[in-house]
Amino acid sequence: MIIMKELLQQLEILLSEKEIDLAKIKQLKTKLLSDHIKGLKIDSYIGDYPTFMEPVILGDKVKIGDDVLIGPNIYIGSNSTIGDYVEISNSIVFDNVEIGDNIKLDNCIITKKTKLNFSNFTDKNCILKGSADSIEDLNIIYF
Repeated sequence: MIIMKELLQQLEILLSEKEIDLAKIKQLKTKLLSDHIKGLKIDSYIGDYPTFMEPVILGDKVKIGDDVLIGPNIYIGSNSTIGDYVEISNSIVFDNVEIGDNIKLDNCIITKKTKLNFSNFTDKNCILKGSADSIEDLNIIYF
């Protein structure tokens, strides 16, 4: 688990740089999901009967809405909130993220404190950053 935390910190540093090195980010994300996300590790969550497809790691105090599908290959950081009817796979969600309702993400990285304050969105192979009240306001970087 220590190695995974170090890799998450490295990834967070890369994501915060002005010039984002997409090749390094993609490589580190792949390493994290394939080598360090194993089985099911759920510290605690708040929600009614989400569906988990292993491997999944959830941090502390993750709030999960109704009819949510999480996995496979997912890391969700502490204090994050996942809305209703959300599907997330092959992705890394950092701490303190808010994801609105009816959002489907595959092979994505959602940076720390990102807020997707809208509904009805589908995307893949991207980095989502910042706070957005609409899809048009969202900072999306494709890899």
